[in-house]
Amino acid sequence: MPPSPSTSPSDCGDSAMSITADEDHAGWTFGDSGSDEEEEWTNRPFTVDDFPRVSYDRGEQTYTIYANPDFCRRGPAPLSLFRAYNDPLVDKERDWFCEEYELHDESEITVNNVGINDCSNSCDRSTMVLVQFFDLKIAGYHHTQPGPAKIFGFFAARDRIKPLRNYVYKREIDNYEAVAVNRKMGTARLSLGSPARGINMTDHVLFEFKLCIRIEDQPDEGPKEELLIEGCTKLSNMFRPSFVETQRLYGEKCGLDLKFAVLNSAVQAKIDVEIVYAPACGLILNLYAKTSGFGDIIRLFRGRSKAGGRFSSVVGVLIDSYLDVCVEGSSKEGLCQRSPQDGCGLDQKLPCYTWTGRFGACYRGTVVEKVKFDKFTTISVKVTWSMVDEEWRIRYA
Repeated sequence: MPPSPSTSPSDCGDSAMSITADEDHAGWTFGDSGSDEEEEWTNRPFTVDDFPRVSYDRGEQTYTIYANPDFCRRGPAPLSLFRAYNDPLVDKERDWFCEEYELHDESEITVNNVGINDCSNSCDRSTMVLVQFFDLKIAGYHHTQPGPAKIFGFFAARDRIKPLRNYVYKREIDNYEAVAVNRKMGTARLSLGSPARGINMTDHVLFEFKLCIRIEDQPDEGPKEELLIEGCTKLSNMFRPSFVETQRLYGEKCGLDLKFAVLNSAVQAKIDVEIVYAPACGLILNLYAKTSGFGDIIRLFRGRSKAGGRFSSVVGVLIDSYLDVCVEGSSKEGLCQRSPQDGCGLDQKLPCYTWTGRFGACYRGTVVEKVKFDKFTTISVKVTWSMVDEEWRIRYA
């Protein structure tokens, strides 16, 4: 089990956080190759040459993948893939979750329509079972085009609080993500975003997705797309202690690996990072998090930023545990081309700075830490704790 903080959770203030800077960065390293080298299976893992291609047929999705032991021995535990709601072969009357999760409504959860618990006077301290994503990876894809794969589409969760799409991945065809593909294993890691709020799984939760490849533009025709995998799947509360697990969906062209945690008795941490001061040449910024004592890394942001840049993410955390945050920063491309007055001397290489902070979980409260890398660079890290909206208690009472 993840270790617990020394004090019991409550409404928290500044004292709820302990800070370390440049103390232990070894635990924040990981590879980005998208390979399966970090996974250990009983037998040799599937490659693109022998990867199972499974149709939407319910017999195959609910029996074949579970009856064949190779599916567990040579890859993550399988999940059943169901047809997308807009597929004409879906029986809207038989698929109860079409109505339960209002799949006809493609609206999304945003910051503006997320429910907020007003605890200004009094409020019960309550937690929920939350799902936290770590990784989303394509597997077994036979990539025949040169260069990286141009992937777009979406992956969203729908829960019983408000069954709108809560996106963790969303890209249009003109905003595709170019990802490197391991040609042998057919794996490619996608860059997850943050959900608008914590994903609730008090009893079950539904994942809905459609991922495509952008094909090279044809003269006078514009971009074309090739469907990779589409559909939905349902994850039920297994009434197990909190855990991290990878499960795989099998489609006709590729698989989709989901790495996630199920956190029993959890609250929501909203992480707001602001670049207060930065060299005029900007920063290369990496933001990571770990939750509830687990060693798996959540990638919050990786990219370039300048002074005034703001980034927000939501992470689920066990109430009796803590949130770890890591901030890495260095000058843009590691080489500045501005005047010394701007904080960037000509050909002056700046080191990569690292800061890590630990925030003890609590029911509500805000903690702000100012991170000063050097005299030119200051970053604000704010963590706001809250309980995920309990509208579901009223809706399903």
